[in-house]
Amino acid sequence: MHLNKDALGFILHHSDLKLSRLQFIKFKALNVTPEQWHLLNLLADEDGINQKELANRADKNQAIVTRMLVILERKGFIRKEPDPSDRRAFLLYLTSAGKSVHENLVILAEQTFETLLNDISPDEVSTFRQVLTDIYQKLTLLLSNHKLS
Repeated sequence: MHLNKDALGFILHHSDLKLSRLQFIKFKALNVTPEQWHLLNLLADEDGINQKELANRADKNQAIVTRMLVILERKGFIRKEPDPSDRRAFLLYLTSAGKSVHENLVILAEQTFETLLNDISPDEVSTFRQVLTDIYQKLTLLLSNHKLS
């Protein structure tokens, strides 16, 4: 088999697509998409942030995040409160239903990764995590040097 120079990018991209597809299937019973799960997870880490900060942390366009928040609010997973420091913004909080669904999603995600990684040694997983972290940090630096519109 001959691998071209883009093979690593291809493998990373398609692995992410397959993981997203698997999460979509597993999360469907909880009425949450992988993209919504990402926002819920960020809010579980720290809620009470505004939508602009959430979009930054999610590394997503603010308009897309705003649309996803409308859906999450409709589902009863988040609530918005006016931001006292900025009348145009809202602070975001997980509701009790949001916290509950988040806990169930964490369990599903952990089970998925246990299955994915059960045949890989802890040292290999640690090395893989470090390499991916290094790539992510390098991409972040490159993107900050090339402001994309």
